[in-house]
Amino acid sequence: MELPLARSGPYVRALRAAVDALAPDEDHVPLRRALTHLEAIDPATSGDLLAPAEITATGMPSYTWLERARAEQILARRTDPSRDPGDAEIRRAASLDPALGARMRDRRAVHRLLRHQDLLPATELAVATRAFGPTGGRLAVHYDRLAPDGRWLRLRLELDAPSRPRSFTIDAAGRASADESLRHLLTRHFAVPLPALVRQVADATGCRVARCGRGWIGPFWFPGIELPPEVPPDLGAGLLLNLSVEVVADDIEHPRTLDPLHPFLPADAPEGLSWFLSRRFAATGVAHRAVVGWLEGMGLQGLVVPFGTRPRNL
Repeated sequence: MELPLARSGPYVRALRAAVDALAPDEDHVPLRRALTHLEAIDPATSGDLLAPAEITATGMPSYTWLERARAEQILARRTDPSRDPGDAEIRRAASLDPALGARMRDRRAVHRLLRHQDLLPATELAVATRAFGPTGGRLAVHYDRLAPDGRWLRLRLELDAPSRPRSFTIDAAGRASADESLRHLLTRHFAVPLPALVRQVADATGCRVARCGRGWIGPFWFPGIELPPEVPPDLGAGLLLNLSVEVVADDIEHPRTLDPLHPFLPADAPEGLSWFLSRRFAATGVAHRAVVGWLEGMGLQGLVVPFGTRPRNL
């Protein structure tokens, strides 16, 4: 779906406010990056420079729309800031060609934003060591990506590793890096059921998986977006953003689901691990009343936050 420019600004600002209200934690892609990316594609920042505004069936910005901001960031970081046009130069250009002047102004604004701020990655794999010694230790792995359906994904893994784990390199200072085989594995299998992912990671790395979590930002429901059949139609009558996480881990003492879309715990947790599922919502308008009532009917409370259209300053 393509949004006209007049609608894309309110859409982006609403999504940005909803993400900010939910304040995603380390089980999700970084909040600062998400808000910066949305600020970059907002016409209030970039005009029509990154148009057209395209959204997916999940109500989230399309990959191509977000990638235009990443391409503009590459250009911004290759350009000397001293070569940015000044106000007088922009005014002169606008007097001769208003469209050119507007484009110069918008490019300067988005370049100033993107030179020093990071955006959401198409895919990114990061590894850190925890208490790693001669006999091994703990590896923390984050895999972030823009999913094909438009949602924003983070896989978060905690691995008990031997001194020489497969798919990883540990240097003399204890710093860890992952090779491309692990990136390829996670890219291929990021959406498989978590028990299968745990087995695949354990087999590929020779590590014991102590925790495997998958956090999603999205879908974003609003009028015109098709909802799952199991949710009340009124949830699509306002604005409603989903933030969910599913985890299998060895430190979960009381398996539980707080996800109304998955009201029953899966029965197939890997040996020694237990399940936790959760879904929270940021909602406004009719959708806020509808989702609160729906959750109360299921015995679930405290999973909804309201949001306005002006996110907090970073």
